[in-house]
Amino acid sequence: MEGKMGVRALQILRARASFGSVNFARGFAGSADREGAETRLFAPCERTVRRDSLAQSGRIVAPGIHSRRWNSSVAASSTGAVLGPLKGNKADVAIIGGGIVGLATAREITQRFPKLSVVVLEKENDLVRHQTSHNSRNVSRCGVVLGIYYQPGTEMARLCVDGARRMYKYCERNDLPHERVGKLIVATRERELPVLEDLHQRATANGVQGLELLSPKQITDLEPNVRALRALHSPNTGIANYARIALSYADDFLRNGRGQIRTGFNAKNVSADEVKGVEVQAKTGETVKARWLITCAGLQSDYVGKMAGGAKGPTVLPFRGTYHELRPEFRNLIKRNIYPVPDPAFPMVGVHLTPRTDGRVLIGPNSALALAKEGYKFWHVNLKDAITFGLNRGLWKLVLGNPGIVFQEIWRDINTKAFVREAQRYCPKLQVEHTTTGWAGVHAVAIDDSGQIVGNFLFESLSSGVVLNVRNAPSPACTSSLAIATTVVDRAAKDFAWKGVGEEWSTKEKCDAKRMDLEITIYYSQMVAAKVTIRKGTLRSMTGLQHDRRLELELSDVYLVYTG
Repeated sequence: MEGKMGVRALQILRARASFGSVNFARGFAGSADREGAETRLFAPCERTVRRDSLAQSGRIVAPGIHSRRWNSSVAASSTGAVLGPLKGNKADVAIIGGGIVGLATAREITQRFPKLSVVVLEKENDLVRHQTSHNSRNVSRCGVVLGIYYQPGTEMARLCVDGARRMYKYCERNDLPHERVGKLIVATRERELPVLEDLHQRATANGVQGLELLSPKQITDLEPNVRALRALHSPNTGIANYARIALSYADDFLRNGRGQIRTGFNAKNVSADEVKGVEVQAKTGETVKARWLITCAGLQSDYVGKMAGGAKGPTVLPFRGTYHELRPEFRNLIKRNIYPVPDPAFPMVGVHLTPRTDGRVLIGPNSALALAKEGYKFWHVNLKDAITFGLNRGLWKLVLGNPGIVFQEIWRDINTKAFVREAQRYCPKLQVEHTTTGWAGVHAVAIDDSGQIVGNFLFESLSSGVVLNVRNAPSPACTSSLAIATTVVDRAAKDFAWKGVGEEWSTKEKCDAKRMDLEITIYYSQMVAAKVTIRKGTLRSMTGLQHDRRLELELSDVYLVYTG
């Protein structure tokens, strides 16, 4: 028989599964008896799948942001809360990061893959505590306009345009505050005119609608207090409240019945294995187990990515942006977003004037390097972060390559007159006494070892096959969050083989017909459930998945068909 017989086919005629203890070894035969013989590996078994009932409604309040009614349960925790109908500490997918990208990704997964459960792990006691809620709430600053600043044909440009369209529709459908106030990008110096023309060409190539280059008179017709040589007018730029939007994503995600959010869960260790899945341990000792892990950690994405088994770089640097705001009696100074022409050598949008959905008007931000990942004040220093930044070659190359810009931004951070003077270039009526101190946000900027700012999205798929790291999600992350989530989930579906998640059982086979060697990998909901190795027609090994929500695999009528 040896050398003459090959494996012709593996047929799985029926499959049944239940959650319980692993038991593979009942009733299998060890080898094929003769030519044409059939070998049954697993005996049939019937079990009942238990499903936990959904929790009753609860009211969740994210302090300082707003409250929503979620279909969720609230369990007390020493450091945070456990929100949502999904019980226990196990899920199909774990997401580290409770910002707008993490929540949008959780929402996208549960909408596209109805059988998958998802848990979001957030280190703070509240959701959206950092970049999502510390920005100008300006749709265009996070990209709603759509690719004005980005090279045509790039992923960034595509996500800007698609993200803006989807964001406006989402806000309208969910009655979230937003307004298309428009935007002027103003050139006040002769050397800025070619850059403004290039922005116009880029935006037109990217499909941005309604753009127009304006003369000085046309500028003052729209904004009587603004002075410039020329301006690019984008009437479809808008403003929105991204903290509200992100919590609406959480509402969508929890309402479907397969979600959970854990706040106060500061991950300190991640173990990942193709067969065992993923275990995330918090500093409090809590653990969460999942089949797959996606990290969307924003400012902490380099630390968390490395913790999950990824590469050391790129380093994520925190750039603090300070905002001032106009006093109530001066809020009518402008009606729409007013932006300077950006410096092509340093990809920050500059100090601008931004109306908000609540009627307030912001001035800012600057972009000064902070000495802590969450350094919202000039004097905030985190020793671990500061040492990491100081030893980074890329940072030194960035600083030494742009010394004037770097120190100018630091000076604006500590000198209000210098800060306001930057906006006076295009709004000369603005005075320091018209303003009051607002707040500061921290913007994540990834840099490589050459000192170049990474302007593209970076994904990292690990060899374990169960972890996907989002290493960089640059602006326009807020406005483009729905489009970014689609991109992340597309990548996860590819990496984790989610294409047929609706079909619970599948197999992959590797065979050597001449030697009669066969390796069978059996998947349950695209997770490795068992591996079977046959050498020369004889069963040599069989391993199964040991999960905390353990899967008892009971295949019936599994046949190896041998022919001569």
